[in-house]
Amino acid sequence: MHPIAFSQLNFNPLRTLFIFLLALFVSSLTVSGQQDPSVSKKKEQKKTQNHGQKEEEEDPNPFPLHKFEFGLNFGAYFANKYSANFYNGSPGNVNNINYIMSNPTWKRAIRQSLGIDESDTITQLTIDGYPTNMKYKVAFSGGLFLRINFNRRNGIFLQADYAQLKAADVVTMLVYNPVAPSSLPDYRMEQVLGTEGRVMIDLGYQRSFPLKSRINLFIQGGATMCYTQVIQSIFVVEGKQYNLVNVYGSQGYQPGYNSQTFNVNQNEFGFGGYLGVGAGIPLTSMFTLEPSFFAHYYPTNLEGYPGFKPSFGLYLRILMFFGTTED
Repeated sequence: MHPIAFSQLNFNPLRTLFIFLLALFVSSLTVSGQQDPSVSKKKEQKKTQNHGQKEEEEDPNPFPLHKFEFGLNFGAYFANKYSANFYNGSPGNVNNINYIMSNPTWKRAIRQSLGIDESDTITQLTIDGYPTNMKYKVAFSGGLFLRINFNRRNGIFLQADYAQLKAADVVTMLVYNPVAPSSLPDYRMEQVLGTEGRVMIDLGYQRSFPLKSRINLFIQGGATMCYTQVIQSIFVVEGKQYNLVNVYGSQGYQPGYNSQTFNVNQNEFGFGGYLGVGAGIPLTSMFTLEPSFFAHYYPTNLEGYPGFKPSFGLYLRILMFFGTTED
């Protein structure tokens, strides 16, 4: 038998982490639903007998339970790199560099920016390579949170967060004179940049595990809707920006004319799932901090990038309480 190479296992750590969180969430629901009624009855009898002696010791949450909790989310979002290649300018994308290079005015300006004289009709300028592994930078995210508690262990939540994502890489351009070829190829590295905004709305169920230390561990699961909007997709040559989004339509850009531009909205909706784990740390009877880690699994649905991919985030939530309820 031949040993199996690690690379043959097709191990995906992001997908594995998402599956682990999903299994943890499902197991928490299963355990909570399988408690033996006889054991529960015995615990209740024991609690009643020792109520006068150990009430303070056994109550892990001396603060009253609040029916409604409102919070502010502040965190970091690690978006999956899959759809970042939407901004690489390749011919397969709707926003591509061929759109710029096919315009005589823009192509002439790019050649001059790269040091090719306007009268030089021999030197050729071609695209030698596009980036294929673009990534989003870690982005700040922020939003609003609302939770309705049924008791200390069960509740539902609704939250909406926004993150602005940026991706950048370089395109390789080749300047070549076929009449007088150089011994070394003349490569130029020019940037492609993309910026997008994402609004992520999560609706789901929360299962809590209050501790005697008053810290409240929790796990969350639910559905996600993501709205993605392309803010900019540009090609930068020697500091000059060229918009890869075709805002001129079929007429194209013509210098010296009042070329009409159109509003081009590149935005899509994607639907998927949400999983999160965290801990509630009460500061006062009215304020709590909740550090947490979460995972999203949804498609951005940008043109050419329909796949479901996991993204991750960290946040620190500041909670404020309104109204009280009984356990």
